[in-house]
Amino acid sequence: MTHEREIRVGVVGLGFGRTVHVPAFGMVPGCSVVALAGRKAAAVEAAAATLPGVRGYGSWRDMLDAGGLDAVSIAVPPAAQPEIAIAAAERGMAVFCEKPAAGDVAQATAMLAAVRRSGVAHAVNFLFPEIPAWHEARRAVVDMATRQPLRQAALTWRVETYAHRHGLHDGWKRSPADGGGALSTFVSHSAYYLEWMFGPVRAVLARLLPSPGDDARVTAWLEFASGLHGTLDVATDCPCGSGHRLEVYGHDGAVVLANSAADYVRGFDLRIESRGGPTSGLNETIPGAEDGRIWATSRIAARFVDRVRNGGGGGPDLGDGLRVQHVLAAFRESDRTGGWVEVPRDRG
Repeated sequence: MTHEREIRVGVVGLGFGRTVHVPAFGMVPGCSVVALAGRKAAAVEAAAATLPGVRGYGSWRDMLDAGGLDAVSIAVPPAAQPEIAIAAAERGMAVFCEKPAAGDVAQATAMLAAVRRSGVAHAVNFLFPEIPAWHEARRAVVDMATRQPLRQAALTWRVETYAHRHGLHDGWKRSPADGGGALSTFVSHSAYYLEWMFGPVRAVLARLLPSPGDDARVTAWLEFASGLHGTLDVATDCPCGSGHRLEVYGHDGAVVLANSAADYVRGFDLRIESRGGPTSGLNETIPGAEDGRIWATSRIAARFVDRVRNGGGGGPDLGDGLRVQHVLAAFRESDRTGGWVEVPRDRG
Protein backbone atom coordinates (compact mmCIF):
# COMPACT_ATOMS: atom_id res chain seq x y z
CA MET A 1 0.00 0.00 0.00
CA THR A 2 1.39 3.41 -0.99
CA HIS A 3 1.22 6.21 1.58
CA GLU A 4 1.32 9.76 0.29
CA ARG A 5 3.49 12.14 2.24
CA GLU A 6 1.84 14.38 4.78
CA ILE A 7 1.58 18.05 3.82
CA ARG A 8 2.51 20.36 6.71
CA VAL A 9 0.75 23.72 6.78
CA GLY A 10 1.42 26.87 8.79
CA VAL A 11 -1.45 29.32 9.21
CA VAL A 12 -0.98 33.09 9.57
CA GLY A 13 -3.85 34.92 11.25
CA LEU A 14 -5.75 34.54 14.52
CA GLY A 15 -9.10 35.71 13.11
CA PHE A 16 -10.32 34.03 9.95
CA GLY A 17 -7.11 32.00 9.86
CA ARG A 18 -7.74 30.39 13.25
CA THR A 19 -11.50 30.00 12.92
CA VAL A 20 -11.75 28.92 9.24
CA HIS A 21 -8.39 28.01 7.69
CA VAL A 22 -7.24 25.78 10.55
CA PRO A 23 -10.35 23.57 10.64
CA ALA A 24 -10.66 23.62 6.83
CA PHE A 25 -7.15 22.24 6.32
CA GLY A 26 -7.85 19.83 9.17
CA MET A 27 -10.60 18.30 7.02
CA VAL A 28 -8.16 17.48 4.20
CA PRO A 29 -6.77 13.91 4.33
CA GLY A 30 -2.98 13.72 4.48
CA CYS A 31 -2.65 17.32 5.65
CA SER A 32 -1.80 18.71 9.09
CA VAL A 33 -1.73 22.23 10.47
CA VAL A 34 1.50 22.27 12.48
CA ALA A 35 2.08 26.01 13.08
CA LEU A 36 0.06 29.14 13.81
CA ALA A 37 1.35 32.71 13.69
CA GLY A 38 -0.09 36.06 14.75
CA ARG A 39 1.00 39.48 15.97
CA LYS A 40 0.23 38.94 19.66
CA ALA A 41 2.43 36.27 21.21
CA ALA A 42 0.19 35.62 24.21
CA ALA A 43 -2.90 35.20 22.04
CA VAL A 44 -1.03 32.90 19.68
CA GLU A 45 0.18 30.73 22.54
CA ALA A 46 -3.32 30.47 23.95
CA ALA A 47 -4.79 29.53 20.58
CA ALA A 48 -2.04 27.02 19.78
CA ALA A 49 -2.54 25.37 23.18
CA THR A 50 -6.03 24.34 22.05
CA LEU A 51 -4.71 22.71 18.86
CA PRO A 52 -2.82 19.42 19.35
CA GLY A 53 0.49 19.32 17.52
CA VAL A 54 0.44 23.01 16.61
CA ARG A 55 3.28 25.33 17.55
CA GLY A 56 2.58 29.05 18.04
CA TYR A 57 4.71 31.93 16.73
CA GLY A 58 4.40 35.61 17.58
CA SER A 59 5.68 36.53 14.10
CA TRP A 60 5.04 35.08 10.67
CA ARG A 61 8.72 35.57 9.87
CA ASP A 62 9.70 33.41 12.83
CA MET A 63 7.30 30.73 11.62
CA LEU A 64 8.74 30.73 8.10
CA ASP A 65 12.33 30.82 9.36
CA ALA A 66 11.69 27.81 11.59
CA GLY A 67 11.12 25.73 8.48
CA GLY A 68 9.40 22.36 8.39
CA LEU A 69 6.46 23.64 6.32
CA ASP A 70 5.26 22.62 2.88
CA ALA A 71 2.67 25.38 2.63
CA VAL A 72 1.54 28.62 4.25
CA SER A 73 -2.11 29.62 4.58
CA ILE A 74 -2.56 33.38 4.95
CA ALA A 75 -5.59 35.17 6.38
CA VAL A 76 -4.54 38.72 7.17
CA PRO A 77 -5.64 42.09 5.72
CA PRO A 78 -5.23 42.04 1.92
CA ALA A 79 -2.58 44.75 1.83
CA ALA A 80 -0.46 42.68 4.25
CA GLN A 81 -0.73 39.36 2.39
CA PRO A 82 1.77 40.01 -0.44
CA GLU A 83 4.83 40.36 1.80
CA ILE A 84 4.08 37.06 3.53
CA ALA A 85 3.22 35.24 0.31
CA ILE A 86 6.38 36.39 -1.46
CA ALA A 87 8.57 35.47 1.52
CA ALA A 88 6.98 32.02 1.68
CA ALA A 89 7.41 31.43 -2.06
CA GLU A 90 11.05 32.45 -1.87
CA ARG A 91 11.52 29.71 0.75
CA GLY A 92 9.88 27.15 -1.53
CA MET A 93 6.59 27.01 0.38
CA ALA A 94 3.24 26.81 -1.40
CA VAL A 95 0.89 29.74 -0.80
CA PHE A 96 -2.83 29.77 0.05
CA CYS A 97 -4.35 33.28 0.37
CA GLU A 98 -7.60 34.88 1.36
CA LYS A 99 -9.43 37.05 -1.13
CA PRO A 100 -8.70 39.62 -2.36
CA ALA A 101 -5.13 38.41 -2.65
CA ALA A 102 -3.64 41.90 -2.40
CA GLY A 103 -4.38 45.58 -2.01
CA ASP A 104 -3.86 46.55 -5.65
CA VAL A 105 -2.77 45.36 -9.09
CA ALA A 106 0.96 45.97 -8.45
CA GLN A 107 0.95 43.84 -5.30
CA ALA A 108 -1.00 41.04 -6.98
CA THR A 109 1.40 41.11 -9.93
CA ALA A 110 4.39 40.78 -7.59
CA MET A 111 2.78 37.83 -5.78
CA LEU A 112 2.08 35.97 -9.01
CA ALA A 113 5.62 36.60 -10.25
CA ALA A 114 7.07 35.26 -6.99
CA VAL A 115 5.16 31.96 -7.01
CA ARG A 116 5.97 31.44 -10.69
CA ARG A 117 9.67 32.08 -10.10
CA SER A 118 9.70 29.54 -7.29
CA GLY A 119 7.40 27.07 -9.02
CA VAL A 120 5.24 26.59 -5.94
CA ALA A 121 1.53 25.80 -5.84
CA HIS A 122 -0.82 28.69 -5.04
CA ALA A 123 -4.51 29.30 -4.40
CA VAL A 124 -6.96 32.07 -3.47
CA ASN A 125 -10.05 31.36 -1.38
CA PHE A 126 -12.92 32.43 -3.67
CA LEU A 127 -15.70 30.44 -2.01
CA PHE A 128 -18.93 30.74 -3.93
CA PRO A 129 -18.27 28.48 -6.95
CA GLU A 130 -17.72 25.63 -4.45
CA ILE A 131 -21.39 25.70 -3.43
CA PRO A 132 -23.55 23.04 -5.16
CA ALA A 133 -26.42 25.47 -5.81
CA TRP A 134 -24.01 27.75 -7.68
CA HIS A 135 -22.88 24.85 -9.86
CA GLU A 136 -26.49 24.00 -10.67
CA ALA A 137 -27.17 27.67 -11.44
CA ARG A 138 -24.22 27.86 -13.79
CA ARG A 139 -25.39 24.77 -15.66
CA ALA A 140 -28.87 26.28 -15.97
CA VAL A 141 -27.43 29.59 -17.24
CA VAL A 142 -25.32 27.79 -19.86
CA ASP A 143 -28.39 25.81 -20.96
CA MET A 144 -30.48 28.99 -21.17
CA ALA A 145 -27.76 30.75 -23.20
CA THR A 146 -27.70 27.94 -25.79
CA ARG A 147 -31.25 28.85 -26.82
CA GLN A 148 -30.78 32.62 -27.20
CA PRO A 149 -28.40 35.24 -25.80
CA LEU A 150 -28.93 36.11 -22.15
CA ARG A 151 -30.79 39.37 -21.59
CA GLN A 152 -29.79 40.59 -18.15
CA ALA A 153 -27.98 39.69 -14.94
CA ALA A 154 -28.71 41.50 -11.67
CA LEU A 155 -26.72 41.03 -8.47
CA THR A 156 -27.74 42.45 -5.10
CA TRP A 157 -25.93 41.76 -1.84
CA ARG A 158 -27.11 43.78 1.14
CA VAL A 159 -25.91 43.04 4.66
CA GLU A 160 -24.79 44.87 7.77
CA THR A 161 -21.29 43.87 8.78
CA TYR A 162 -20.09 43.71 12.37
CA ALA A 163 -17.93 46.82 11.85
CA HIS A 164 -20.85 48.88 10.59
CA ARG A 165 -23.31 47.57 13.16
CA HIS A 166 -21.00 48.57 16.00
CA GLY A 167 -19.68 51.77 14.42
CA LEU A 168 -16.08 50.54 14.32
CA HIS A 169 -13.58 52.67 12.42
CA ASP A 170 -10.25 51.55 13.88
CA GLY A 171 -9.91 48.20 12.08
CA TRP A 172 -8.89 47.36 8.53
CA LYS A 173 -12.27 46.10 7.31
CA ARG A 174 -13.60 49.61 6.65
CA SER A 175 -10.30 50.94 5.28
CA PRO A 176 -9.89 50.63 1.48
CA ALA A 177 -6.20 51.49 1.86
CA ASP A 178 -5.72 48.29 3.88
CA GLY A 179 -7.87 46.15 1.59
CA GLY A 180 -11.16 46.74 3.39
CA GLY A 181 -14.42 48.33 2.30
CA ALA A 182 -17.28 46.82 0.34
CA LEU A 183 -15.35 46.79 -2.93
CA SER A 184 -12.46 44.68 -1.66
CA THR A 185 -14.20 42.46 0.87
CA PHE A 186 -17.47 41.71 -0.96
CA VAL A 187 -17.21 42.81 -4.61
CA SER A 188 -13.93 40.89 -4.94
CA HIS A 189 -15.99 37.70 -4.45
CA SER A 190 -18.53 38.95 -6.98
CA ALA A 191 -15.91 39.89 -9.58
CA TYR A 192 -14.59 36.33 -9.47
CA TYR A 193 -17.89 34.44 -9.56
CA LEU A 194 -19.53 36.69 -12.15
CA GLU A 195 -16.69 35.96 -14.58
CA TRP A 196 -16.85 32.27 -13.62
CA MET A 197 -20.56 32.37 -14.49
CA PHE A 198 -20.62 34.67 -17.55
CA GLY A 199 -17.06 35.09 -18.84
CA PRO A 200 -14.82 38.19 -18.82
CA VAL A 201 -16.10 41.62 -17.86
CA ARG A 202 -15.28 44.02 -20.70
CA ALA A 203 -16.11 47.36 -19.05
CA VAL A 204 -17.63 48.85 -15.89
CA LEU A 205 -19.39 52.03 -14.81
CA ALA A 206 -19.27 52.27 -11.02
CA ARG A 207 -19.93 54.45 -8.00
CA LEU A 208 -18.38 53.96 -4.54
CA LEU A 209 -20.52 55.44 -1.78
CA PRO A 210 -20.50 57.45 0.38
CA SER A 211 -16.89 58.00 -0.80
CA PRO A 212 -13.89 56.09 -2.20
CA GLY A 213 -12.32 56.29 1.28
CA ASP A 214 -15.34 54.72 2.98
CA ASP A 215 -17.01 52.55 0.35
CA ALA A 216 -19.84 50.94 2.30
CA ARG A 217 -21.89 50.71 -0.91
CA VAL A 218 -20.93 49.86 -4.50
CA THR A 219 -23.27 50.33 -7.44
CA ALA A 220 -22.17 49.36 -10.94
CA TRP A 221 -23.18 48.52 -14.48
CA LEU A 222 -21.22 45.76 -16.19
CA GLU A 223 -20.64 44.87 -19.83
CA PHE A 224 -19.39 41.34 -20.44
CA ALA A 225 -17.34 40.32 -23.47
CA SER A 226 -20.21 37.99 -24.44
CA GLY A 227 -22.52 40.99 -24.89
CA LEU A 228 -24.44 40.38 -21.66
CA HIS A 229 -25.22 43.43 -19.54
CA GLY A 230 -25.51 43.30 -15.77
CA THR A 231 -26.02 45.40 -12.68
CA LEU A 232 -24.36 45.11 -9.28
CA ASP A 233 -25.55 46.64 -6.00
CA VAL A 234 -23.53 45.64 -2.94
CA ALA A 235 -23.87 47.27 0.49
CA THR A 236 -22.35 46.47 3.88
CA ASP A 237 -24.23 49.02 6.01
CA CYS A 238 -27.84 47.83 5.64
CA PRO A 239 -29.56 46.86 8.92
CA CYS A 240 -31.77 43.79 8.37
CA GLY A 241 -30.37 43.56 4.85
CA SER A 242 -32.05 41.30 2.30
CA GLY A 243 -28.95 39.15 1.76
CA HIS A 244 -27.35 37.82 -1.41
CA ARG A 245 -29.28 37.44 -4.67
CA LEU A 246 -28.33 36.80 -8.29
CA GLU A 247 -30.97 36.94 -11.03
CA VAL A 248 -30.28 35.91 -14.63
CA TYR A 249 -32.83 36.41 -17.39
CA GLY A 250 -32.91 34.80 -20.81
CA HIS A 251 -35.35 34.80 -23.71
CA ASP A 252 -37.82 32.41 -22.11
CA GLY A 253 -36.91 32.01 -18.46
CA ALA A 254 -34.92 32.95 -15.40
CA VAL A 255 -32.39 31.54 -12.95
CA VAL A 256 -32.48 32.99 -9.44
CA LEU A 257 -30.06 32.27 -6.55
CA ALA A 258 -30.92 33.78 -3.18
CA ASN A 259 -29.65 33.54 0.39
CA SER A 260 -30.99 35.65 3.25
CA ALA A 261 -29.22 33.60 5.95
CA ALA A 262 -26.48 34.95 8.21
CA ASP A 263 -24.15 32.20 6.98
CA TYR A 264 -22.76 33.47 3.67
CA VAL A 265 -22.31 29.92 2.29
CA ARG A 266 -25.27 27.99 3.68
CA GLY A 267 -28.87 28.74 2.80
CA PHE A 268 -28.90 29.37 -0.96
CA ASP A 269 -32.17 28.61 -2.72
CA LEU A 270 -32.04 28.08 -6.47
CA ARG A 271 -35.09 28.59 -8.69
CA ILE A 272 -35.08 27.78 -12.41
CA GLU A 273 -38.14 28.89 -14.38
CA SER A 274 -39.14 28.85 -18.03
CA ARG A 275 -42.13 30.37 -19.77
CA GLY A 276 -44.83 27.74 -20.04
CA GLY A 277 -42.66 25.08 -18.42
CA PRO A 278 -42.25 23.58 -14.95
CA THR A 279 -40.30 25.35 -12.22
CA SER A 280 -37.41 23.50 -10.62
CA GLY A 281 -35.30 24.39 -7.64
CA LEU A 282 -32.77 23.39 -5.06
CA ASN A 283 -32.74 24.20 -1.37
CA GLU A 284 -29.07 24.19 -0.44
CA THR A 285 -27.80 21.71 2.13
CA ILE A 286 -24.17 21.84 3.22
CA PRO A 287 -22.84 18.99 5.41
CA GLY A 288 -21.82 19.60 9.00
CA ALA A 289 -22.99 22.05 11.64
CA GLU A 290 -20.08 24.50 11.48
CA ASP A 291 -19.69 27.80 9.65
CA GLY A 292 -20.34 27.04 5.98
CA ARG A 293 -17.18 28.92 5.02
CA ILE A 294 -15.13 26.13 6.63
CA TRP A 295 -16.71 23.54 4.35
CA ALA A 296 -16.22 25.64 1.20
CA THR A 297 -12.63 26.53 2.14
CA SER A 298 -11.86 22.86 2.75
CA ARG A 299 -12.79 22.05 -0.85
CA ILE A 300 -10.36 24.62 -2.24
CA ALA A 301 -7.76 23.54 0.33
CA ALA A 302 -8.09 19.90 -0.78
CA ARG A 303 -7.30 20.79 -4.41
CA PHE A 304 -4.46 23.02 -3.25
CA VAL A 305 -2.94 20.21 -1.14
CA ASP A 306 -3.18 17.86 -4.13
CA ARG A 307 -1.23 20.38 -6.22
CA VAL A 308 1.39 20.73 -3.48
CA ARG A 309 1.81 16.95 -3.41
CA ASN A 310 1.39 16.02 -7.06
CA GLY A 311 1.83 19.21 -9.10
CA GLY A 312 -0.57 20.43 -11.74
CA GLY A 313 -2.72 23.52 -12.03
CA GLY A 314 -6.27 24.56 -11.39
CA GLY A 315 -7.92 27.43 -9.64
CA PRO A 316 -8.77 29.63 -8.09
CA ASP A 317 -5.16 30.75 -7.94
CA LEU A 318 -3.09 33.94 -7.89
CA GLY A 319 -3.68 34.41 -11.61
CA ASP A 320 -7.36 34.69 -10.76
CA GLY A 321 -6.41 36.94 -7.86
CA LEU A 322 -4.62 39.31 -10.25
CA ARG A 323 -7.56 39.25 -12.64
CA VAL A 324 -9.91 40.31 -9.83
CA GLN A 325 -7.56 43.18 -8.93
CA HIS A 326 -7.81 44.45 -12.52
CA VAL A 327 -11.61 44.44 -12.24
CA LEU A 328 -11.54 46.23 -8.86
CA ALA A 329 -9.11 48.81 -10.26
CA ALA A 330 -11.55 49.50 -13.09
CA PHE A 331 -14.31 50.10 -10.52
CA ARG A 332 -12.12 52.64 -8.72
CA GLU A 333 -11.11 54.39 -11.93
CA SER A 334 -14.72 54.59 -13.09
CA ASP A 335 -15.78 56.13 -9.79
CA ARG A 336 -12.93 58.66 -10.11
CA THR A 337 -13.68 59.66 -13.71
CA GLY A 338 -17.45 59.18 -13.78
CA GLY A 339 -17.28 57.20 -17.02
CA TRP A 340 -17.03 53.69 -18.39
CA VAL A 341 -13.65 51.99 -17.92
CA GLU A 342 -12.45 48.99 -19.89
CA VAL A 343 -11.00 46.03 -17.97
CA PRO A 344 -7.71 44.56 -19.27
CA ARG A 345 -8.22 41.05 -20.62
CA ASP A 346 -5.09 39.45 -19.23
CA ARG A 347 -4.81 37.55 -15.93
CA GLY A 348 -1.03 37.53 -15.71
